[in-house]
Amino acid sequence: MPVSSKTPVVRGARACTVCRAAKMKCVGAEDGQQPCQRCKRTGVDCIFEKHRRGRKPGSKLSEASKMLRRLEKGLNNAKLKSQAHDVSPPTSAESSKYRLRPGEAYDSPPGQYSNELPPLNLPGEHRSEGRKPMEGALDEDDEDTEDEKDESMFPVNLIRRENRRHSFFKTILNPTEQEVPAPSYRNDRANSSASTYTSSSSNPNQLLDPVASGIIDEANAKVLFDLVFLRLNPFINLFDPALHSPEYIRSKSPFLYTTLLMAGCKFFKPESFKACQKLAHEFGVRAFAESWKSVEVCQAYACLMYWKEPEDTRTWTYIGYACRMAVELGLNRYVATPPPNETEFQLLERRNRERTYLVLFVHDRSLSTQTGRQWMLPEDDLVRHSNTWHEENGSMPIRPEDVIVAAFVNLRRIAAETTDVFYMHKGVPGATHMDVNKEVVLRNCNGKLTQWMDTWQHEMRRANGETFHMAFLSFFRLYVRLFLNSFGIQASMSPSSRTSPSLQALSACYTSAMENLQIVSNDFAQMSMLRYGQDSVTTMTAYSAVFLLKVRHTASLAGLTFDTH
Repeated sequence: MPVSSKTPVVRGARACTVCRAAKMKCVGAEDGQQPCQRCKRTGVDCIFEKHRRGRKPGSKLSEASKMLRRLEKGLNNAKLKSQAHDVSPPTSAESSKYRLRPGEAYDSPPGQYSNELPPLNLPGEHRSEGRKPMEGALDEDDEDTEDEKDESMFPVNLIRRENRRHSFFKTILNPTEQEVPAPSYRNDRANSSASTYTSSSSNPNQLLDPVASGIIDEANAKVLFDLVFLRLNPFINLFDPALHSPEYIRSKSPFLYTTLLMAGCKFFKPESFKACQKLAHEFGVRAFAESWKSVEVCQAYACLMYWKEPEDTRTWTYIGYACRMAVELGLNRYVATPPPNETEFQLLERRNRERTYLVLFVHDRSLSTQTGRQWMLPEDDLVRHSNTWHEENGSMPIRPEDVIVAAFVNLRRIAAETTDVFYMHKGVPGATHMDVNKEVVLRNCNGKLTQWMDTWQHEMRRANGETFHMAFLSFFRLYVRLFLNSFGIQASMSPSSRTSPSLQALSACYTSAMENLQIVSNDFAQMSMLRYGQDSVTTMTAYSAVFLLKVRHTASLAGLTFDTH
């Protein structure tokens, strides 16, 4: 048989990795020597990689592909590190008197406390102040085995997918930093009681709080507590200054006292942060090993979750342990009629227990919404009667923080009610959430969310709430509205889908995401509160931004044009 002299055609990749992930035509880079139009427009690297067509979800990538990805990741890390070292550290502010109001700035004498916003790329010595979205939100450890066809709209899943498709999301939301060594734990063995503070050093295994161990002096500790209540507590609403004085917390629980000082040092005295963090983790290990159980221990574990380091992935563990302990301690006990002889101090302590349970309920449901995992705490009598909980403060005035707690419990109940409708057929053969009339469900949901905002804005005005409190209510309502309405357009958001999106849901998603980002970039930033938010606030902000980019394609299918700039 004669051998053909025709040169065989060697076909390379027809699309770059970005266009292939978006299932869109790759235009302008046919020769592979210059970036395509899409990558040039978005400013990302245009990479052509041979694709193993037909690879099923869960199958392993070739060793060559894995090596290429590792090399690319190493180059990106080196670029980010070189950029980080070019940024100068922030300078201290001028001295002025601080005011304990969430919307006002706190300034301090140079070299003592820092309240300045960090630069986008922090130098090495400021790594402890870095922020990261919620645990697992941008984790790519399972990249080779995860089902690539999973199009669920849970925030963690959406951000993870978009991070894989567009490398600039990781640069913006979670810059790669040098690994920080994990804290070492002492193998302490001592008395299991955590209810009484002692400064005795006769027992070498006795854990001492940061003041007793000489890390921070008592005067600085009091200032740090003021700053915690000024800047950090407005985001969690867990503590009442009428009860939680530094002396009270220190006498009740050196674990909680240490954890709050750790949180304060993270933002205002970073040179003492690592030592306090190590001590707080030692207390956490001791508390778990020796079964310390009290409302303060619950609060301490929650605070370890709120202000953890970016590489710490124990959020689910901390919230789970705190929730179980709260139930075991009976913090969810509903008191319909307080005893007539209840003193003001007893009232404050009872409400402290109830507030702790309600806050844990909110964060348990919030994590469930963000990750798609099942929540732990059910609706009980305390939760069902929480609509008026903020008013049950005896003769004392209504606190804005208590209004937020009651409002958020109600908000999470609305969210759970709607998600239950979409997933009530889960596990039933042949029945999915596609059988639900989304228009009716979402119209009812949006009506409840509007009524929720009207109700709790009124309650916040009764409590003399400030601009921050109003913005905080709006931020969380808009996020929940965005997430719930995403159920109405999920089926149409796949690039290969021919399903028309719900215009009602599409409009609600767009306006919610835009207004959410405006609150973060305008209100929180102008009030100098942006840097103090929890990881969940970061995740919600990232979700809004990613969703706006995703929704452009869906809007074009519906013949709509949205300005996402």
